Amino acid sequence: MTTGKVFIIRDAAGERRLDESALPFGVGHGEEAHLRLPGDGEGARAWIAFDRGHAFLQVDEGEAGLFHNRRHLSGSAWLKSGDIVQVGGAVLRWQVDGDQVFIDIEIDHAVMPAIRPPSEPPPVEPLPAPRLDEPLPHVADAPRRPTSPWLVRGLIAGAVLVALLAAFVLLATPFEVDIQPPPDARSVDGFPPPFRFGGRVMALPGEYRVRASKAGYLPLDATLDVRSGEFQRHEFRMVELPGWLALDVRPDVPVRVWDGGTEIVAAADGRFALQPGTHALRVEAGRYLPATLAIEVPGRDREVAATLELTPAWADVTLASTPAGARIELDGDTIGQTPASFEVLGGEHELTLSREGFKPWQQRLQAEPGVARDLGEITLEPLDGELDLGSDPPGATVTLNGAYIGTTPLRVALKPGVGHELKLSKAGRQGRTLSVTLESGRTRSENVALAAEFGVVFLSADPADAELFIDGQAAGPATKRLNLPTRTHRIEVRKPGYVTERLEITPRVGVAQRIAVELKTAEQIETERREAARVARKTTADGQTLHLFEPSAPFEMGAPRREAGRRANESERLVALTRPYFLAEKEVSNAQFKAFKAAHDSGMAEGQSLSRPEQPVVNVSWDDAARYCNWLSAKEGLPAAYQEVGGHMQPVVPMTTGYRLPSEAEWAYAARVAGRAQASRYAWGDSFPPPSGSGNWADKRIDDVFAVTVPDYDDGFRVSAPVGSFRPNPAGLYDLGGNVAEWTNDWYALYPGEAATLVENPTGPPTGEHHVVRDTGWKHGSISELRLAYRDYSREPRNDLGFRVARHVY
Repeated sequence: MTTGKVFIIRDAAGERRLDESALPFGVGHGEEAHLRLPGDGEGARAWIAFDRGHAFLQVDEGEAGLFHNRRHLSGSAWLKSGDIVQVGGAVLRWQVDGDQVFIDIEIDHAVMPAIRPPSEPPPVEPLPAPRLDEPLPHVADAPRRPTSPWLVRGLIAGAVLVALLAAFVLLATPFEVDIQPPPDARSVDGFPPPFRFGGRVMALPGEYRVRASKAGYLPLDATLDVRSGEFQRHEFRMVELPGWLALDVRPDVPVRVWDGGTEIVAAADGRFALQPGTHALRVEAGRYLPATLAIEVPGRDREVAATLELTPAWADVTLASTPAGARIELDGDTIGQTPASFEVLGGEHELTLSREGFKPWQQRLQAEPGVARDLGEITLEPLDGELDLGSDPPGATVTLNGAYIGTTPLRVALKPGVGHELKLSKAGRQGRTLSVTLESGRTRSENVALAAEFGVVFLSADPADAELFIDGQAAGPATKRLNLPTRTHRIEVRKPGYVTERLEITPRVGVAQRIAVELKTAEQIETERREAARVARKTTADGQTLHLFEPSAPFEMGAPRREAGRRANESERLVALTRPYFLAEKEVSNAQFKAFKAAHDSGMAEGQSLSRPEQPVVNVSWDDAARYCNWLSAKEGLPAAYQEVGGHMQPVVPMTTGYRLPSEAEWAYAARVAGRAQASRYAWGDSFPPPSGSGNWADKRIDDVFAVTVPDYDDGFRVSAPVGSFRPNPAGLYDLGGNVAEWTNDWYALYPGEAATLVENPTGPPTGEHHVVRDTGWKHGSISELRLAYRDYSREPRNDLGFRVARHVY
């Protein structure tokens, strides 16, 4: 540790200099102390050291009468220039000037009697009276002496002194020092020293040291800056010494005292130092309840006394046992034998009685301080007997008096001297009943043989030459009569080129079972599955109707360049969909979405609610739409179509048969092609504007908001309408061209140059910034927007954007 500082010490041992090699400095009496306190004593009471270039003060162990900057100190504190430390009737002052540290230790006048001059004025020394009997010399008669050179020098020096005094008076500034409360002693020191002139204190401009002392206050040691100019007034306020609390605790036990969140350590005489004012103290003692004490401390080194009666924190507990002499344990610790009376601290405890040959007795004991508990006489029960029970074969289920207790082999404790009935059962074996009576503390062993039992199963297989496996073991041709133990068996019927048939059978005694197995090829099974899945309509677990779509030929997406309203992102594409798929008849409603996410709120728009149960859900993110699809798949036991990665949903590749958003191509086919002789430009046909009742778009009900609306059209709604409010399209789907726009499964991209290139089952690029949005709704009214080829995109929820669900058939 290097500080590079020189320490100039002025204390009871005089003035001396030390460097950093002498650190740490002991503050106290005797040889151990580098900084000597006045008075008698031995050893250090505090230490001064440096850490990270900063000085700090550490109170010695056991020292309780030290104050740092007028606050009681019980640990350590940093020192800075101007700090004062009171200890042992002395004041230590710490002043830093560059690399020099001045440490002054002097008597603390706050603990000395006030020193005052006598009240009467000082005596005046009388001048010697002239003698009247001696004539005064005549000046003319006086002999003339030669002028002394010393006299000349004296006159010159006097003239210089007078000139200096005159200059001092001209340059000095008058000032006044006001110290409150008025001190017992005070001084203003500096060079040149101030002086009184004409009733005022005069001093040359500069820095002066003000000192004052008063009983009950910390010594004042401050500086004042006298500036050149008019009269100045300097005010100082002395700080009261802390007061003392003499606390009489009854009973006389060690206590810890807290003032707010700070623990107060008692001084050597047992008193507690407190700042003047009102204090709410908390007093803690072992085995007693915490107590509070409100106390008014006067300060100025004065003492206030208080008495505190502590309340016991325990309850007296009495108990006995039959037989006596049981060991008593409280929370795992042995505290005696029954009968006994003992003290238990308030709260919940675990009480245990134990004696050889008897069962332990346990009870949760709630002790309330000051409230006696008599637990009476406790009867201990004899130890149980033990039964080691096995079976041949092992693994038999065992019940005791009708209650299940485990499987063999097992050890069971039974009440002694009482008959017990145990039943053993195992699949494929005859059951057995065992009656036992045990002695206290004794162990008995029993092994029960369980005889096998069988049932008959007639099995026939097609093809007839299929092979049979029972519980993984080959059993020859599959068509035969089987005599099997009455337990569950795994049956497999196999033949190369066919899918293995697996089933479980449980033969029963006296009941013959007949089982016929028909093996099928994988192609037969897939054909049957697809045929079963091809239903024109299907209802989801959430009550939505799905329509089956099986495109039979390629179709064109996009729009030709000359189509009115065509946009640049509508390049023509030749597309073929080879997998049949289901698409929801209607958009997902608020009621349906809230079954998945109850807290969702579609909000308001243009003073109208968008959150009515029958309206389409909006203000929903693409990720939440995908999560809804996974939720719906889980309700029907279908594989999830999406997986969550980093908080966002991604389609599972390859596509599963779970619920998902439709691809852009699937949406376009259902909207423009399905059920029509040729692809349609608008949802209602090929001419504009739409006929009345065709759908929900921006119309005259909202022309106060949007500049472009469908001319002369009124659909009856200012915002979204309940799903399915208008005529379905030729494919039987509602709002596929109106009400709200819809999320699709694809990332957004442009597809130039694909008009003549056939693309099968397109799903868009693997990643992107936005997802494709198709369809329009209550915020759209232009020719361009109402076309079924219109393409939009988004990555944020909108109040006119919802979705409908789709899934593959297989």
